[in-house]
Amino acid sequence: MDKRHIVRRLLTGQGVNGFGDGLWFSIWAIYLTQIRHIPAGNMGLAMGIGGLVGLLAAVPIGVMAERRGPREVLCTVIVLRGLAMVAYVFVGGFWSLLLVTTLFSAVQSSGVGVRVTLVYGLMPPDDRVKVLAQGRVVQHIAYAAGAGGAILVLASKDPAVFVAAVLVDALALLATAALTLLVPSVPPVPRERQRSGTQALRDLPYVAIMGTTALLSLCWALLATGLPLWIAQDTRAPLWTAGLAVVVSSVAIAVFQVRVSQRSVGVRQAVRASRVSALALAVCCLVFASVAWAGSPLLATCVIMLGMGAHVVGELYYVSARWGLSLGLMAKHAEGQYQGVTASTEAAVVAMGPALVTALVTGLSQAGWAVLAGLFLLSAAPAGVLARRAARDGFRAGAADHPSALNVGT
Repeated sequence: MDKRHIVRRLLTGQGVNGFGDGLWFSIWAIYLTQIRHIPAGNMGLAMGIGGLVGLLAAVPIGVMAERRGPREVLCTVIVLRGLAMVAYVFVGGFWSLLLVTTLFSAVQSSGVGVRVTLVYGLMPPDDRVKVLAQGRVVQHIAYAAGAGGAILVLASKDPAVFVAAVLVDALALLATAALTLLVPSVPPVPRERQRSGTQALRDLPYVAIMGTTALLSLCWALLATGLPLWIAQDTRAPLWTAGLAVVVSSVAIAVFQVRVSQRSVGVRQAVRASRVSALALAVCCLVFASVAWAGSPLLATCVIMLGMGAHVVGELYYVSARWGLSLGLMAKHAEGQYQGVTASTEAAVVAMGPALVTALVTGLSQAGWAVLAGLFLLSAAPAGVLARRAARDGFRAGAADHPSALNVGT
C-alpha cells in the first residue's frame, strides 16, 4: 500500500473519531446529570478520580504496543473505548460511573500515545510530524461537526435522543477501529531488541522535559474554563464572546497547524517552539487580565480577540513542540512506552487544569492571570537544558533518523 492511501485511511479514522468526540464531550455533563440523574458533585468526583486513575494505563499499554504491534493494540484500545461508551448508557450512580470512567480514561489517554507510535512506524522520518499535524486538523474539523450535532441533541431534551447520541459515538469508535485495521501492520520490536518495560519511566531527563512542557497544555483549560468564567464575572464582554473564541481557535488550527508543525521536526526546533508557545501564552494571560479595564462591551470583545491571537500562536507551537520533542528524544525500540509517558504527562495536566485555572482566575482575579503567565514561562525555561541531557542519555530514535536533530543548541 502506498503512503498516500495509508495517510488517507489514518486521517479518515481520526475524522470519524473526532466527530464522535465532539458529540460526546459537548453533551456528557448534561447527559450524566439530567438523563442519568447523577448529582453534579458525584459526577465531578467520579470523572476526576477515574481520569487520574486511568492515566496509569498509558505506559503499560505503550509497552504492549511495542511487543504486539501498535496497529493491533490501537484497534483493541479503540474497541474498548467504544464498549465503555456503551456502558455509559447503563450508569446509575457514583460507583458505576467511576468504574466506566476509569476504563474510558485509561484507553483514551493511552490511545493518543499508541496512535503516535503507529504513525512513527508507518511514515518516513520527514513525514511523521506533517501527518500528525494533518490528523489534528481533520480531527478539529470533525470535532466541530460533532459539536454541531450536539446542539440538536441538547435542544431536544429527549432522553432517547441523548442515548442515541451516546450509541452513535460508540459506533463511530468501532468504525475508527475498523478503518485502523485497513492500514498496514507495524512489526513489533523483536524480542532480542526489546527494552525494559520501565525504561521510559526511569529515563528521568525525558520524563522531566515531557512533564514541564506538559504545563503548556493548560492553554486548553484557559480557553474552555478560565476565559468563560472571567467574561461572566469580571468583564463587560458579552457571554457569546467565549464561543467566538473557540471558533477562532478551531479555524486557526485548521489553517495553520500543518505549516507551523513543519518548523518543529528536530529537537532544536521543538525547544524553540516550546519557548515561543510559553511566551505567547504568557502574553495571552496578560491581555485577558486587561479586559477587566475595558469600559465597553465592544472594547472588551476586541481585547479578548487580541488575546486569542496570542493563544492561537501558543497552542499551535505547543502541539508542534510536543511532537518534535517526543519523537526526537524517545529511545529506539521503546517508542510505545515513551509515547505513553508523553500522553500521560499531558493528560494529567489536562485533568487538573480546569480546577487550577478556576481557582486562579476566580480566586485571585487579575493576579491569577499573572500567576498563569509566570507558570507558562517557567514551564519552558528548562527545555534546552533538559533536552540536551535527554539527548546524551542513551540511543535515541530521533538520533537514528535525523543525526542533526540532537543538536539542541542553547
